[in-house]
Order: sequence, then C-alpha cells, then structure tokens
Amino acid sequence: MSSTIFSVFPITSPPFFSVMMQQFSPNDVCHEMLRRSFLLVLCLGMISLQAQSTSGEKILLNGNIYTLNPQRPVAEAVAIRGDRIVAVGDLSSVRRNVGKHASMIDLHGKYLLPGLVDSHNHAIKGGVRLLTADADDELLSFDELANFAHEAVQTGKGVRGGGLYITGIHSAQWTNVIILDSLFNNAPYTKKPVLLLGTDGHTAWSNAALLRLAGITNEFVHSLPNDQRTYYGQRDESQLNGLLSEQAIQKARRALPPSPVTPYQGALSGVRHLNSLGITAWLDPAAGHIDDGLQNEALTAYAQLANDELLTAHVATTVVADANGSTTPQFKMLNELQRKYNGKHVDVLGLKIFADGVLEYPTQTAALSLPYSNSGSFGSLMVDPGHLNAFVSAADRDGILIHIHAIGDRAVSASLDAIGAARNQNKNSNLPHSITHLQLVAPGDYNRFAELNVLPCMQLLWATADRYTIELVKPYIDAALFMGQYPAKSLLKAGATLCGASDWPVSSANPFAAISIAESRKGGMGVLNARETVSRIEMIKAYTINAAKLLLMDKKIGSIEPGKQADFVLVDRDVLAVDENLIKHTQIIWTMFGGKIVFNAKDE
Repeated sequence: MSSTIFSVFPITSPPFFSVMMQQFSPNDVCHEMLRRSFLLVLCLGMISLQAQSTSGEKILLNGNIYTLNPQRPVAEAVAIRGDRIVAVGDLSSVRRNVGKHASMIDLHGKYLLPGLVDSHNHAIKGGVRLLTADADDELLSFDELANFAHEAVQTGKGVRGGGLYITGIHSAQWTNVIILDSLFNNAPYTKKPVLLLGTDGHTAWSNAALLRLAGITNEFVHSLPNDQRTYYGQRDESQLNGLLSEQAIQKARRALPPSPVTPYQGALSGVRHLNSLGITAWLDPAAGHIDDGLQNEALTAYAQLANDELLTAHVATTVVADANGSTTPQFKMLNELQRKYNGKHVDVLGLKIFADGVLEYPTQTAALSLPYSNSGSFGSLMVDPGHLNAFVSAADRDGILIHIHAIGDRAVSASLDAIGAARNQNKNSNLPHSITHLQLVAPGDYNRFAELNVLPCMQLLWATADRYTIELVKPYIDAALFMGQYPAKSLLKAGATLCGASDWPVSSANPFAAISIAESRKGGMGVLNARETVSRIEMIKAYTINAAKLLLMDKKIGSIEPGKQADFVLVDRDVLAVDENLIKHTQIIWTMFGGKIVFNAKDE
C-alpha cells in the first residue's frame, strides 16, 4: 500500500523567511512587529494546510473493486471520509466528492472487496485455542498424541490446575478408545485428570481420574433418565469408557479449574486472527448462556475490547437459552444484557437454541427422520417441539432474534415448524431468524426457508468427502440421507439467502477455503454430492451482504456503497475468476476497518 505525499513548500525555512524580510530595513522600527505578524500568519496557514491534509479523506484507486452492489458491481475508485464511504464510481466523479487534499491509496492493481462477514464464529473460543493446547483437528497416532500431550504439559498450554486439557481432537480419534485408555489411564496420568475435547465441541473423552473427580460413576449415570444416559458414552455393565457428549462434557469440565487464558485475551487473539483473514464482522452465536446473568464473560470481554479501542470488527451476538424453560425470566435477562452491553461495535441480538447435536459416530446426537443403522436411534431432539414453538413465537413477538443449531433433518423440520408457528401467530416476517449447520434438510423443507424468511447459515467447508463424512457418517445413516448432505444449491434454487459461516474454531475461519470447497465439493476421499456445488459469486455474496443481513447490519456493511462503513479487504487475486484450485490460496494484503488499516501482511 502507498499513499501520496503532500508537496507543501517549506514556508518556515530560513531561506523563505530571509527573502521576505529583505523587503524591510533592519533599522525599520516596525521590523519586529512585522516579523511576529508574518510568523503568525505563516503558522496559521501551516495549521490550515495540515488540517486539510489530515481531514481523513482518502481515495482508493488503481485496483479492481468489487462492490457487491448489484446496481454498480464494479468501480474505479472509492472515496472515504473518516470511517464512512462517501463516493463509489469512476475516478473523476469520486474526486469531486472529497477535497483536493484527500490522500490517495494505490491498490496496485489488486482486488478490493467489502470486509468479509462470518455469520457463525466463536471468536473468543477460537482466540483461546490459539493460545492453549489445541490439536487443530489433526488425527494423531498414538505416539503423536503422546508427544502432543507431553509438550502441552511441558509448555503449560494444556495445564488446568493439576490436570491436562486438550482441545481440537479429531472425531475419528474416538473410534479407538482403547488407545486413549492405554495412554491416559496409565503413568504419568494415573492420578492426573485428563479431558480431551473434540473439535466439534459436542464430544469429549475423560480419563478415570477426571471421571472420579467429576462424580461421573456408573451409579450416577444409571440414576439419569434414559435419554440422558447416552451422553455418557458406550459402556458395559461395569465400566464407563470415558466418552462424553453434550451436557456430560460440562459436568466433566466443571471439575477442572478455568482456563489460564482470560476471555479478554482470547477475544484480542481472535480479533487479530480474523482480521488477518479479511473478516471485519461476525455473529458470535454462543456468547455465554442466559443462566450466566449479567456476569457474562464473553460479552464483558468484547465490551472491554471496544472500550480499549481494540475491537476492530462488528460483533453481533446471541446468548444460549433453554427453549424448554420459561420465557419470562430469560427474555428479561436478555433485555438487561442488551441494556448493559449494546454499544460501540457490539450488539446482543437475541438467543441461540440447540435443537440437536452432531451426526458423526460415535456421538450421533443429530435428530434424524430415519434411524442410525448401528443403534436404531433417531438421535436427540433436545427441545420438545411444543415448547420450541411457544418459545420462538414469544421471542418473535418481542423482537428477539432466534438462531437455531440444527444438523439432522428432523431437527431442521422442527425448527422451521417453530418459526412457521411464530410467523402465523405474529403476522411478522421482518426478523430474519436463522438455522445453522443444516447438514441434512428434508427436500420438502427447501422452499420453507424463503417462504418463512429464514436464513440458512452454512459451514460449506464441511461439504466434502473426508474422514468425517465417509468414515464417521456414511456407514451409519440411510443412503438417501447421506446423498442429501449440505444441500446448498437446492436451497438457493428454492430462493433462500445463503449465509457463509465457519463455526471457528470447529474448523478454519478462512472464507476462501470454504468458498473453494463449496464450488468443488472435493476432498481427500472424493467428491460429496456434486449437484450441490455453489457458484463463486454466490459464495462471495454469502460472506458479505448476505451474512450482513443475518447480523442485522446490511444497511451498514456488506457492500461498498456510499453511507456504509469503510470496511474493506484487499486480496492478491481475482477471486471471481481465478481457477477453483487457486481460490483457497488467496492471500490477504491488508484489511481495513472503519477507514483504518487493522491488518497489513507486510507487518507480519
């Protein structure tokens, strides 16, 4: 990046002053008065020129500018004043909208996009994982896992009190519990509590020391209702095997001390990482739980970051709620959270609901219309449909945005039913409620997204043939369900507004990696359902103006138009035309938020 230098004659230099003062005799009685007056005028002029040159007006030019505004999809130049866009178009007309002292930012022929928007991103959790022991979804051999655990202890990154805590474990790691048992239930971990958290956040494994510490015993598990026992893993009559899912993970995790990395540190780390990927806005869909009350650590961290002027992104949030519970106290707390935290760059929009879990073996808590072949189970619908309908209808009536986690087709149908009930009851379609993940959607539900104004929030980096889909899903579900995974194109054809998302740190937050997979559906084990590929331009829209709609910010961000905030990302290649094998390698040159460069690759 380069900008012009203002060429201002050095009016305070000795030669200039000497030439002017030669017009007066040194003996002139007015000499001193004239000298002082002249210096005052010069100083005022200098201040005026400096004010003009630092007015905050800039013109971005000499690049390829993709606006995402259908009325003017490309432009020669963009003018900004402070943190706002004031003109977009050809260079001559853009120049007329700013003063003659506006600085010029040369794009050097590179490609400018609006700041990217992620509609489902756990930025604080991701930032914490960057600073702690995280296996980054790599499937590790016995020796690799042993070495990773040893290093996590030595560096302290995995230490929680006297225990060991590792995140980012690949789901295929759970298929051989014997290896985990032999490694972490023997020295040096016999008395050291160990918790391994899956990258999906829905599955974990605990050694015997932690199970004892957490009070997870056979007696405890057998005292639970049948539908909750499955969260404590496969087991015989006498012994638990350490596998945990859903709410069982929370019970084990509470037995360990909290992370030594604070939410503030995680937020700062997460923001920097996302800015480096060109992301300037996101929805944090699980910014604490409504039961946390006003002691919400995630929202406090974002607010503190904003107060410190270090929150270089727009953050919209939803707080996890219990749709089986009473609406009155939860809605009241949400309103209190909004009054306390909504402000500069941070907004609490509404509530998140978990309709089900995940599809992969061995967890299999996603709610399906057809049973899992290995167990005969239909998965876990985590909210009673009647309660879900009542909860969503009440939220919609009160202007509370709802964001629903639904992976199985039965959970998606129940979620659409609930939003449909709200639309019918309240006669309101303005609030763009959303359903996220959508690994399986019944074909009969495709049209309902557009009809009900429900935004599909999809993580299409997952829509590929890899060990997850081929080894941990395909053998266990009906073939028709398997062939319908991640039906992005079908939803688009049915009129839905597709929103791009990563679910970071469950997987990479890099939008261009997701765009590559969405376009090809190619993975290490083949192609997954090629008829559901999505075009490049639709994916760029998904990560800009469409995602901005889910954040209720499409009037402010998501495209390059006058009046919107000056959020941009400059990339090194033509993201609309480059070969599909190269789009994933797109490099960020710089990211601008509110008219200021917040990431520059040259500085890294």
